[in-house]
Amino acid sequence: MFKNYMMTAIRNLLRYKQYTLINILGLAVGLAACLLILLYVNFELSYDRWIPNNDRVMRVETLTYDRDGNFNNNDESIPPVAAPIFAEQVEGIEQFSRLLGDNVAIAVDGNAYDQEITVADPGVFDLMGINLLEGDAATALSSPDAIVLSVSDARRIFGEQSPLGRVVKINGEHSLKVTGVMPDWPKASDLEVHAFIPGTTPVFDHMPWRFTSWGSFSGPTYVRLAEGISPEQVAQEMNALAVRVGPSNRFQDRINDGMKPQYEFHLTKAVDAHLKSDIRGGDGRGSIANLITAGVIAFLILAIAVINVANLGTMLAMKRVREVAIRKALGAEGRHLMMQILVESVALTFLSMLIGVAMAEASLPLFSDLMNRDLTSTQIYGPAMLATLIGCTTLVGIICGLYPALVAVRFRPVDYLAGMKPKLGSRFRNVLIVLQFAATIGLLTTCLVVFMQAEYAKSKDAGFDSAQLVEISGIARPIVLRREAALREAFMRIEGVEAAAASHGMPGHDYNNWNGVHLANGVSKDMRRFAMSEELLPLLGVKPIAGRLFDKNRPSDSRTGTDQGASGAIILNDIAARELGFVNPEDAIGKDVSTWDDFHSTIIGVVENLRTRSARSEPSATYYWIGPHEFRHVVLKVKREGMAETLSEVDRVWREFFPDLPISRQFVDDAFAEYYDTERRQGWLLLFSAGVMVVIAVMGLYGLAALATERRSKEIGIRKVLGARSHNIVSLLLWQFSTPVLIANLIAWPIAWWSLSSWLESFVDRINLSPLPFLFAGLGVLLVAWITIIGHTLKVAHSNPIKALRYE
Repeated sequence: MFKNYMMTAIRNLLRYKQYTLINILGLAVGLAACLLILLYVNFELSYDRWIPNNDRVMRVETLTYDRDGNFNNNDESIPPVAAPIFAEQVEGIEQFSRLLGDNVAIAVDGNAYDQEITVADPGVFDLMGINLLEGDAATALSSPDAIVLSVSDARRIFGEQSPLGRVVKINGEHSLKVTGVMPDWPKASDLEVHAFIPGTTPVFDHMPWRFTSWGSFSGPTYVRLAEGISPEQVAQEMNALAVRVGPSNRFQDRINDGMKPQYEFHLTKAVDAHLKSDIRGGDGRGSIANLITAGVIAFLILAIAVINVANLGTMLAMKRVREVAIRKALGAEGRHLMMQILVESVALTFLSMLIGVAMAEASLPLFSDLMNRDLTSTQIYGPAMLATLIGCTTLVGIICGLYPALVAVRFRPVDYLAGMKPKLGSRFRNVLIVLQFAATIGLLTTCLVVFMQAEYAKSKDAGFDSAQLVEISGIARPIVLRREAALREAFMRIEGVEAAAASHGMPGHDYNNWNGVHLANGVSKDMRRFAMSEELLPLLGVKPIAGRLFDKNRPSDSRTGTDQGASGAIILNDIAARELGFVNPEDAIGKDVSTWDDFHSTIIGVVENLRTRSARSEPSATYYWIGPHEFRHVVLKVKREGMAETLSEVDRVWREFFPDLPISRQFVDDAFAEYYDTERRQGWLLLFSAGVMVVIAVMGLYGLAALATERRSKEIGIRKVLGARSHNIVSLLLWQFSTPVLIANLIAWPIAWWSLSSWLESFVDRINLSPLPFLFAGLGVLLVAWITIIGHTLKVAHSNPIKALRYE
């Protein structure tokens, strides 16, 4: 029996080649897109699940509160000084490691390389389940001069030779010995690790506060809890211990004043950190909301493909009215007819699945690049995925064929013999078409708004002119910092360099150094401090809104000390001036303020906020000061003419100063663009999905238009005989297929408006939602629908009515 079903199915599929091809390609495209999106979703859900005992591995995070006890933010790290104290004295912590990322220059055999390194504790290999390819994990980080490289970085630096025991020079000053080679760090991780050095390393001796200050946040700390220990219990003990051993001004004094301590520690499972942890500076991370959106989009794409097949199957059933009537008249039971149609549908779906998998594999590299994720086709061919794929394909095939099968079963032979034609559920079919176009229009509108917001955020006024600015990183290295002033002077001698300055922070490098600022009247506020040289604000084109800028000819402006966080003169941004209680910016000029160690400064100016962070981040109250010991970047303004030659000269000057250090430079505009990687990926996913939906909808509409015009050929013939002109026929058919699109707009627009308004609220700087993207998406889909059906329409409109009425 099954063989007979299959033979009949093959005959019917070959009989209607055009519609079979439309169904197969539409469903294949839908399945391929759905498979790609699900691979992305699966990759996002796999973050840190490779860690052994990952149900007990936690990231320790910090809730921070300001001087008034108000919640400030949730930080993904804790002060590194606290981690070994907690590990030693809090019961239930089985293993721990700090993971503090940084960038260094590594030199060997006369060649210099940029190297990402991570300062870690010796227990990191046990905690993360890392087995070294070379070296002993138990002793690899026991010596202060040790370094463990990933296998890719070892090959990049040493080629195919074994690096074990080789000596490398770090930052031109420190000699470290390679004590191990580890596998490349898994891609499904929020951490990007290329090399480990121990916390006892001399590389960061110039920053002792990094490991000793309770105000330092340099990177995450992970702990593994003993079995049966709850994260809440451990967090409670951590907070109680911090009150006892931490600085009293951050903990006990605040509690005595009836406020929350400055820090409250809590634990987040490592496997949840990527998607569920609400942290500061989380741009570029995953989002559970985005993942749910991706899953919904995958479902919509598949649903639209299924609707196409079901609609075309139902319309094709009309062409098989005679076959069904004869089968029933000869005694065929309803279940046999239903089984026949379902077998055809499942066979078509499996053929589409094979083509869809091939499409998905062919487009996977491009999709991976768009989503900035390391997706591989090996995930498709795993036993679990294959079983899921086969099961879902069978289910989709049954769903596609179920409605046409029910229509065929309900059709009575006597109706056909009486000359009656089945209605074939035209209302339900029209509802499906409307929903199909509503989903397409809604997604296309969302795609347009996401790209508009990303472009707006990138081009938003940063408070300074970022054009032609080049930032050079790595200035904080002691060997560089000692010669920073001479380096800038050398850059200024290059013909294409218009100006040079130094700063603590720039876009793409989010440092958070905070300081308490106190007025003589008792007003105190925590503010972000931003060190710079006198030349930076003029270089950026910043004008004061009150007072003046720093002046190199006034030595009192730059008065400071290596252990201070302010200079003799400071400049406030407009937010800081308001928070200190100044109604007008002019009121702040000349006021005396003090910072730590009772260091006194004079406010000499107020400027607008300089935006060096994402548009999602609330601007912070900030004061600017002259602090050479905190410089991390040199900023150059270069001429447009001969820019390539200018940058080449910049590289040459750097090599002359620091032959063992590679230069790390970037355009400021490119750094701003990196902040919107999440929005970029989201936009490309939406654009990809909207494109797939349009393709599927167009293919389905093409098939439906062909069947509908064929079905109405006699009606059109009569209209032409009665005097209808070709343009009347074209208008009639275009209106028939335009109506579902117009109704779909009325459904899609309010839903998209509501969801996009909610999404835009997550941005501090955002576009005003206007009707333009909605109109563009709606009219665009309508235009595509017209182009799709115009061929059939013109063909019928110009056909000879005699051919259609010949049977009369």
